[in-house]
Amino acid sequence: MTRSFPAQSNGVGSAPFPPRLELLPDDVHVVRFCLEETFAGATELLDDAERGRAARFVFDRDRRRFIAAHAWVRLVLGRCLDRAPASLRFAASSHGKPHLVDPPIDVRFNLSHAGERALLALTVGLDVGVDVEEERPIEILDLARRFFAAAESDTLVALPAPEQHAAFFRCWTRKEAFVKALGEGLSFPLDAFEVSLADEDSPQLLRASRAPHALRDWRIRALRMEPGYAAALAAEAGDWRIVRWNAPAADVPSPRSL
Repeated sequence: MTRSFPAQSNGVGSAPFPPRLELLPDDVHVVRFCLEETFAGATELLDDAERGRAARFVFDRDRRRFIAAHAWVRLVLGRCLDRAPASLRFAASSHGKPHLVDPPIDVRFNLSHAGERALLALTVGLDVGVDVEEERPIEILDLARRFFAAAESDTLVALPAPEQHAAFFRCWTRKEAFVKALGEGLSFPLDAFEVSLADEDSPQLLRASRAPHALRDWRIRALRMEPGYAAALAAEAGDWRIVRWNAPAADVPSPRSL
């Protein structure tokens, strides 16, 4: 398979995900999906368990978003592995993190969706977590006191009021991405580590009392999104770079197409 990269590897907008892509150890691929956009046959790509989950949504909007996100995941993974998307099988760890069953390479992935946006992170051999949140009116200071480390909550309160909302979601997405990368679910509390709230590319994992080697073993990076969304990525430490893609173009067939 050929190696192909978008012209802008870290921006919000990038090239559509290619028909085939070689996943290499020094790249963390992040694919952005617009969930209001879908494609014919999306539901047919899902397995029985996914269709069952989709059917349980009360609102059509939530059902549409779930189907679109999981169908895009199958389409992207199918292109990376040269497999029919509907043939892929998934299982979950004891803490609920999904993984592929018997993949031909050690591909690891993580999906997050909020509002009409979703992000899929892909790596080879590196545990990875990604989180995207739709910025919305919530009681940010109350939530920070409940879930953030004390230093994070104090930093948030000390900011000028107009800056607090965006800083809260920067903190929240960085923490969620890290917990998802660890794969320990709710057993690793959000107040057991600290991240930066700053809107910059400096190191974003500051302390981790429950994981003494975390600062050495993990990296957290912000992901640029369009206004109204915040996002972050966490992966095992290494000399990797983030490569950004948009969803596959609808007119580009996948390998071994349906």
